[in-house]
Amino acid sequence: MWNPFGKNEEDDAELAKMAELAGGKDIKDMGMMQKFALKRLAKMSPAEREKMMKKAMTPKNIEKHKGEILQSLEAMRKAKQISDDQYRLAKKRFGL
Repeated sequence: MWNPFGKNEEDDAELAKMAELAGGKDIKDMGMMQKFALKRLAKMSPAEREKMMKKAMTPKNIEKHKGEILQSLEAMRKAKQISDDQYRLAKKRFGL
């Protein structure tokens, strides 16, 4: 019989895939919309995910959100989530 509160192996596998995509961020700390977006991303094929990321990472979008990107990278560096080399590499890839 189906239990709405019961967990199954598919849920555990999906949560593990979502955690991998989140890059170490705890899923419990995410908002509803972030979880929804991450679930959609987890269900995409790798080719479709790559296509979507290319569309989102256009120079126009990067320039539009430059301040937020730099602020996030700086916070990650200060929290030791990324090294100085990774910080410089990310800035280079974003063209900042």
